[in-house]
Amino acid sequence: MPLHGSLLETGRLPLETRFGDFEAVRFLDLKRGQPVWTLHCGDPTTGEPVLARVHSSCVTSEVFGACDCDCAEQLDSALEAIALRGRGILFYLMQEGRGAGFVAKARDRMMVQASRDRIHTFEAYERMGLPHDARSYREVADAVAVLGVKAPLLLLTNNPDKVLGLERVKVAVAGTKRLRHRASPWNQHYLTAKYDSGHELHAPDALGSAPLPEPVVWREPRMVPDLPNFAQVATYLLPLRAAGPAPVWYRCHVYYDLLRGIERVVLEHGEGGGVQHVQRQRAIERFPLARRGERLAEWHETREKIESLGSGRVLFIAPDENAPPDPATLRLLDQEARDE
Repeated sequence: MPLHGSLLETGRLPLETRFGDFEAVRFLDLKRGQPVWTLHCGDPTTGEPVLARVHSSCVTSEVFGACDCDCAEQLDSALEAIALRGRGILFYLMQEGRGAGFVAKARDRMMVQASRDRIHTFEAYERMGLPHDARSYREVADAVAVLGVKAPLLLLTNNPDKVLGLERVKVAVAGTKRLRHRASPWNQHYLTAKYDSGHELHAPDALGSAPLPEPVVWREPRMVPDLPNFAQVATYLLPLRAAGPAPVWYRCHVYYDLLRGIERVVLEHGEGGGVQHVQRQRAIERFPLARRGERLAEWHETREKIESLGSGRVLFIAPDENAPPDPATLRLLDQEARDE
């Protein structure tokens, strides 16, 4: 089991994606207790610069199916570009919310929506006392060493700060290639903020942002009645990609389990009862697999039921969590968590 720094390799497996065959390598960051993945094709140890993507996780787009950012599109485009080149590597880091964590990301979205887009994501981080970007790339340097990558990376990114971050941890970068997608009414505001902060994106269109289907209220965290171990930390609206031209809106309720130190997410659509479901995840299914994994297929089937009935609530369990949820966690499905 190779170990470099605090990054321990824990296994390898072939991975068939929509764009071609890769080898996936799973690591465990012993310092943070978080998994790190790499996907590579060809021989990344030769002397030519290696086409590479350093990608931060985005559970809302990559698992839930949200379209209020461009993260899933960048992940897919990067793997497609690497597969077409026939040689390259993707580093997948569990760094939600630009390294600040999923709770910060959810509260950012809640604050921006409550302001009716009068502030943007970076201003929300400032108001919460957070840096614009708290990501670390130490894991990339360790993974490069374990995998035997000697050549510099030709980085697939729109973010000049990512190059500086990699160079700070002694990862050589030969240059960059852009991964740009046109904005939509559902991610226009977010991508405009990134463009204004220096990301090499398309200039903002004049199409404007899609209106929210209901108001969002900014709230401080509060304990959940009758569930003393749970704090409700955010509620905001999430547009999920759908078969039609417009997404389907869900309320995203984010809780924090103070006893276990883990986030719990409930997605709610419509009013009243309807479907109630506990949804498990597999981290490997975040990648664009050639055949949809069973957990992701289950989520799509659940969505169809919810949207056909017009209402439902889904509790998401953490990636690769094996133990069944305890009764207190299951009671989150019964909470009347919507804003009044």
